[in-house]
Amino acid sequence: MKAPQLFSWFRNISISRKLYFTVGLMALLICLELFTLFFSIKTLSSVRAYVGGEGLWSKAQKDGIYQLLKYGSSRNEDDYKDFQEFMKVPLGDAKTLATLSTKHPDMEIARQGFIEGRNHPDDVDGMINLFSRFSWVSYIHKAIEIWAQASPNAVLLVDLGEKLHNEINEPRPSQEKINSLLQDIQPINKRVTVLEDDFSYTLGEGSRWLEALVLKLLFAIALTVEITGLLLAISVSRGIQKGLAEIIASAKSFALGSLGTRARVFSQDEIGSLAQSFNLMSDKFEHKISELQSEQNKFKGLLESAPDAIVIVDENGVIKLINTQTENLFGYNRDFLLGQNVEILIPERFTDHVKHRSQYFSNPKTRAMGEGMQLFGRKKSKEEFPIEISLSPLETEEGLLVSAAIRDISERKKAEAKLSEYTAELEIKNKELAQFAYVASHDLQEPLRSVSSFIDLLNKEHGDRYNETEKQYMSYIVDSAHRMKTLIKALLDYSRIGRNTQLERVDCNVLVNEVIEDLDASIKANNATVKVGKLPVIMDYPTDIKLLFQNLIGNAIKFREVGTSPLVNVMSEKQNGFWKFSVK
Repeated sequence: MKAPQLFSWFRNISISRKLYFTVGLMALLICLELFTLFFSIKTLSSVRAYVGGEGLWSKAQKDGIYQLLKYGSSRNEDDYKDFQEFMKVPLGDAKTLATLSTKHPDMEIARQGFIEGRNHPDDVDGMINLFSRFSWVSYIHKAIEIWAQASPNAVLLVDLGEKLHNEINEPRPSQEKINSLLQDIQPINKRVTVLEDDFSYTLGEGSRWLEALVLKLLFAIALTVEITGLLLAISVSRGIQKGLAEIIASAKSFALGSLGTRARVFSQDEIGSLAQSFNLMSDKFEHKISELQSEQNKFKGLLESAPDAIVIVDENGVIKLINTQTENLFGYNRDFLLGQNVEILIPERFTDHVKHRSQYFSNPKTRAMGEGMQLFGRKKSKEEFPIEISLSPLETEEGLLVSAAIRDISERKKAEAKLSEYTAELEIKNKELAQFAYVASHDLQEPLRSVSSFIDLLNKEHGDRYNETEKQYMSYIVDSAHRMKTLIKALLDYSRIGRNTQLERVDCNVLVNEVIEDLDASIKANNATVKVGKLPVIMDYPTDIKLLFQNLIGNAIKFREVGTSPLVNVMSEKQNGFWKFSVK
């Protein structure tokens, strides 16, 4: 990731992630610093162990030479054993050197060699790692070369010791040969001493170089930790302060009425999200204010265009708002009415209006005022007129208000009075008409029966002497009399409908069965089948409902396709609380 991309990424991540990133990076750098310190201490400890090992090697070599020289003069076997014991140290180190110098060294043999060289077991792994991993360092490389030069001398001393031991243990040892062998020891000792000094000097130089390097590394890492932490803290702090300052400035400007003010978004973190939320809130707020203004204008327009007088009052009855219709209806000026008590529009005899208003505010809901009561308004001229009032609650910032829609119903009252007169007259006319229909239909049957009787007598006495024309005339007279009889019966039946005003419980199952019995002859003559479903028990006029079913079933049998046997189904079902009957 390139630097600009990294900065952009860091700027847009959340503040919590920025803090986590900063703390994590600081922790990583501190861990790196601690690791460097630990590694340096371990390395310096390994160098110290090599220096100590060199001291053990040198001391063992010197003690071994001393014991070997002593053995040459004392010929005491214990001195030779001491020589062998001291030589185990350089021989052990030689074993380690030989093993580590191979391509695939056996670490266990290397450890065993260092331990035989009397090195502390806790230092052994560090010494091996220093040899294996840092042999490329000039100081270590030179020290290893010196070690490699000194190591064969230990083997030479052991060989001289064995030769000296063998010669002394001969039956006739040669003093000359013994002296020659003892003289060969001193040159070896001188060579080894020079190498030992060079080895110690080289490791000392390497130790000082390493110490200086470690100090530089630790200083660089510590400085990096401090600078990184400071830069990240400044970056995060400035980002937060910059975003908050922009939001605060925009909020102040917005509060002063500049609704178009928006906060600049510098990042996508919490501050950026807060700025975006502020802008979104500002957009919605500006939109809501625009909608509110539009709604207010619409409300005022609707208020002014309402056909009724609209009066809006508070809980104390103070008039807060009216429309032009209120001015026209009551005759008051708008400026005068605003702030007045609503009782100014109500006749003084309605003294309980205040109580009704209090009751309404305790349980506000849309309803008509004074249902079942005669309500009146009072104009500026003190003239009273009938009104109709509809109340609706309004929730506003000022609290609960009530909107009263007032309508002048003077013309309706006049129309209702006239309608009441017309209704009374109509009821009288209907009663007279029903009485006339009943009397007319009843009285007309007598002369019609007389006409029918005389026609029957004429047909019986003179029917055989009629010519075709006279028979046709008589047939016309009989048909007309029959039609007149049917009409008079229908008129009589119509006049009787509703005269029995007492509703009774009617079991429609029983009633339809009686109708089927009455129509038995017609059913058999037409080979008809009548199926009746389960019918309800209802409140009705028994005679009228029976006549209705009789006509419906009779018509179903009568009006059918020629040559077919009619099948009539009488059914019922309940719909929305009512019974629906069907005759199919």
